[in-house]
Amino acid sequence: MPSFAEPSRKPIRIVHLPTGTGGHPLGLSRAERQLGFRSDVIDFTPNYVGYHADRVFDLAGRSAPARTAVRLRFLAEAVRRYDVFHFNAGAPTLALRTSRGVFTDLPLLKRLGKTVVVTWQGCDVRPKSACPWCVRPECIQHDPWRAADAKAMLKYADRAIYINPDLGRYLPGATFLPYASVDVASIEPRPLPDRETIVVAHAPTNPLAKGTPHVVAAVEELRAEGVGIELDLITGVTNTEAMERIATADLLVDQLNIGWYGGVAVEGMALGRPVVCFIDEADNPYGSALPVVRANPATIKAVLAELVADRDRRASAAADGRSFALREHDPPTIVRRYYEGLVSFPEEGA
Repeated sequence: MPSFAEPSRKPIRIVHLPTGTGGHPLGLSRAERQLGFRSDVIDFTPNYVGYHADRVFDLAGRSAPARTAVRLRFLAEAVRRYDVFHFNAGAPTLALRTSRGVFTDLPLLKRLGKTVVVTWQGCDVRPKSACPWCVRPECIQHDPWRAADAKAMLKYADRAIYINPDLGRYLPGATFLPYASVDVASIEPRPLPDRETIVVAHAPTNPLAKGTPHVVAAVEELRAEGVGIELDLITGVTNTEAMERIATADLLVDQLNIGWYGGVAVEGMALGRPVVCFIDEADNPYGSALPVVRANPATIKAVLAELVADRDRRASAAADGRSFALREHDPPTIVRRYYEGLVSFPEEGA
């Protein structure tokens, strides 16, 4: 079988692993297939959200040696099957953390002539000091290793990408690209409801990081003042159900702490819903062209009150958001930016 570097008529084979975090690997993979690549998503960390993967290895409840054995068997198979290894959430297939540093499977892949791409998505590299509100045990436990993990991955990555702009502070030499988790063009936007009571959708995977207590308090205070507003707090459901509930709401509040919008905001834009979010302008690559209604914990009540009272503003923000998502979050376009100069695209090698 020819090596990756040798001319071949066979489509380049890409594998996304070891997690399907946020649906971003799936969005990339399906766009890669659309462009003529062979592409699969492998998930060793499935959860209730239900993002699709081509192969799932549920390792929950297994011992550490058993989990390692499963990953080793997959790796032995994968090096024969794939040309490009795309690691998502800044994580390798295998990692050994020691006082001398972090050791991964990436050096082996490079010796075998594989192309290595790494994407970071947020708390996989953002230090705990930047997220004082987060109390998730797994995040606290991971914090001492974040910098060392990133260093080990950056050393061998042919391309390093981050999808939240602030992460560039912690990833020297890496490049920002937007989310590819949503096929915006395939989603039919829904007309804004015409009703007296405005429904605010909020879908936090991490309520403290997303500022959920501030959202809840703002809605409750407005209701107590007689404002026609309700909160649909979307938790513990599949992505499909979450999308449907966002589509039936009047607007979406994403987060109030982190400084950038998440994949759910792109879903809201695609559905034609105005999105409210805290944006750290120091890291905003789009500037005023980003059609997100700005809010933070101190302003969320006033922002919601203004949106409830102004349907034209909601409609304008919804239309601008849909156009922005179509332009900036088109998965095939993002795939081209990921692999430009690294691989030959199928139609280019035809």
